[in-house]
Amino acid sequence: MLTLLRRYKRFLILISFAYVYTLFVLVAPTNLEVTAPGGLTPVEQTIEIEGVEFVDDFYTIYVYSYYPVTAFQSFILKDDPRMDITTMTARQKDTSWRDQFLAGQVSKLVSLTSSLINAYQLAAEIDDTIRIDYSFQGLYVYYRPSRLTELEIGDEIVEINGESYLDHDQQSFTALASSREVTLKIKRIVDSEEIFKTVSYTLEEDEPSLIFYPNYAIHEATPQFTLPGLNTVIGGPSGGMIQTLSIYASLLKINISGIKIAGTGTINIDGMIGRIGGITQKMYTAIDENVDVFFLPIGHIDEIPDLEYPYEIIVVSTIREAVQALYEVID
Repeated sequence: MLTLLRRYKRFLILISFAYVYTLFVLVAPTNLEVTAPGGLTPVEQTIEIEGVEFVDDFYTIYVYSYYPVTAFQSFILKDDPRMDITTMTARQKDTSWRDQFLAGQVSKLVSLTSSLINAYQLAAEIDDTIRIDYSFQGLYVYYRPSRLTELEIGDEIVEINGESYLDHDQQSFTALASSREVTLKIKRIVDSEEIFKTVSYTLEEDEPSLIFYPNYAIHEATPQFTLPGLNTVIGGPSGGMIQTLSIYASLLKINISGIKIAGTGTINIDGMIGRIGGITQKMYTAIDENVDVFFLPIGHIDEIPDLEYPYEIIVVSTIREAVQALYEVID
């Protein structure tokens, strides 16, 4: 046996290197992320409004995103036009799965709140029994460098360098928070109790900036609503426009006539429709799910794949344009 091992020593070494290399390619992570087509979520599963039967024709679109992928996975997927393989950002590399989930909860809450406010305000122009009262309450922490352990994703910022949110609008308060050296007063819920804490930090030269989302609180709404879909793992800011259209149509009991409506696009408090990631995969998802109408932010018009789409594509820049287009679709 020893003689045999000596005779084939070089061959065995080569084989072991090949084995290690193959194992590395199959299981070692890269700095790449893959985004793939996903599915649809009925808006009616996310929001409930007292005394209102939701129109069941509106669907938000989600995609699957995974990182880091292995070299073998990226090799297999790179030629599939339905997939998108990109290099991970510094923020992604710095974000744990827990923080990613918490950030998703923040973006989902902000998106649903903006959708409710916009939909109620637009519907109130037609039905004056519909009302909503809200106010700006500061900012949420959506991302912070992981070394800043005193800050948590979802913390509510109520003061920046001694200045209260009460003395600012969203834009000016966000501008204050964007400085590289900041002292924040935050509010955090711990065991159902509010606690306040002061956190100071100075970002290093090569560190990504923090990301903040606006905190608008709804104080009263008629009819009242609940958000049963808030704590699910699916959802985020991309459903803003479709959520708003669904709430609006349901409040006013608009007959959609069985048209399957989906789309993507964020919505801010002023009703502007914004860009979102994974647009190619969402267009493919809509094909797979037999969608009839797809609403698209104008910012993506030059990015969609050159395909024969089996559905109507409607491009908008504001929620008012989307509402007008909805009436034209069902007319």
